Amino acid sequence: MNTWDNIKTAQIAHDLVHRESDNGRIADFDPSCIYCVGDNKSRTRNYRNFLIYLTNHYQLTDVIDETNLTFEKLSRKLEVLIQESKEENNQKTAKSARKNAEEIFKTVRLSKIPKTSFNDMVSILIRVAYETNVFDKASNIEIAHQLAYQQVVKDGNYLELSKEETVT
Repeated sequence: MNTWDNIKTAQIAHDLVHRESDNGRIADFDPSCIYCVGDNKSRTRNYRNFLIYLTNHYQLTDVIDETNLTFEKLSRKLEVLIQESKEENNQKTAKSARKNAEEIFKTVRLSKIPKTSFNDMVSILIRVAYETNVFDKASNIEIAHQLAYQQVVKDGNYLELSKEETVT
């Protein structure tokens, strides 16, 4: 099982416990459950740009407050990395930012399991966020995504086809 399958399994397990009833209301709402609470925090412009990015490229369907909080943590860490000079190497902050990016994908719902590997999507997200000053430069998001995606393809990390999927 890959990471995407694990995330989807956790979401299905949650849904079995806390899913909506036939009349559209949540049957077993748990206010201590981060997934039941949903997303009711105020949204910054950068966060809204980020959600639009996820919707356009990864078919985002739902987020929770934890997504917003994790995005803010990621933003602060990337801003530190952006402000540092190129020579400075802050591995601890970079690793922590990567962990935040991974957590974001664990707290969102996508309409389908992505074909892109989990690690590649995290790398793409970080590159796009870095290149757009944490989703501040909305006009550059598409270009940054294309460049990050091309870099992943160039590195040979994307969509390794199985023998049945390979066209001969």
